[in-house]
Amino acid sequence: MRQTYSLDTNARVLTKSKASLVRKALQRREFESMKVVVIILGVLMLIGGVYCLATPIATYAALGWLVGLAMLVEGIGSIATWNERRKMGFADGWTLAGAIVSIVLGLILLFSFVAQWAVDLFIAYMIAAWLVVGGIARIVASLHLRKFLQEEGPNAAGPSWVLLLILGILVVLLGVLCLFNPLSVMMGVGFMLGISIVCVGIDLIVGGARM
Repeated sequence: MRQTYSLDTNARVLTKSKASLVRKALQRREFESMKVVVIILGVLMLIGGVYCLATPIATYAALGWLVGLAMLVEGIGSIATWNERRKMGFADGWTLAGAIVSIVLGLILLFSFVAQWAVDLFIAYMIAAWLVVGGIARIVASLHLRKFLQEEGPNAAGPSWVLLLILGILVVLLGVLCLFNPLSVMMGVGFMLGISIVCVGIDLIVGGARM
């Protein structure tokens, strides 16, 4: 009787041990599969980043399409929200109207190259205007800093305000250049996106290799 009980116990231990080994093997296989997936994603991101660096204008041009996609998704979400509110009895027509407008504009941006190009130009000019305003703000701030330092004493006015002034002038010049040449903004943004995507791809590849 005791021998039978001992055999049953040993069998259970062996069964649990085998189950544990099988579980570890499956986990190891899943881990290896995940490692391969991460590395593949990293390689794809790296290829995409290199493509963006090679075609910065086309990369920037995709912004208009992305804006249209975001508007379409927002409109669909707003309709879903309006429908839920309607079921609860407090829906309003403005939410539905705004959702319809978002969907219509989103579809126009998704399927109209002219509309996409208009949005891309608008974004480029907004970036240029932002640079000009930011540069002017730095110039004004440098003059205020100079006045403040002079009030502190004749020897207190250091080179800090001069550096801020030079930075402001350079930013204004860059903004003016972008206003007259929006393609430079598009190329710059395209390059930055490409570099960012390349960095993400390298990070995924390195992280996957270390898994």
